[in-house]
Amino acid sequence: MAQRGPGRGKQELVRALSHPVRVEILQALHGRIASPAELSREIGQRPAVVSYHASTLLKCGCLELVHTRAQRGGIENFFAVTPRSLLSGS
Repeated sequence: MAQRGPGRGKQELVRALSHPVRVEILQALHGRIASPAELSREIGQRPAVVSYHASTLLKCGCLELVHTRAQRGGIENFFAVTPRSLLSGS
């Protein structure tokens, strides 16, 4: 059975921050807004990989969706770091 209660959110945060690509995303976004496509070029990962990990960071509250725009028949999302990420103050 999954654990419930206040400790669960902290466990999810620690798990999310334990992946090196997610840490790279947070570091690259420090003090700015960017899309997964922009981040993928900067950190040397495929856009799909960056989008997947950005989605995980969004779910745990480390990233926020700032705005979206239409891009080549799709939607391009732009993210920023939230204080919950623990890296925003460093």
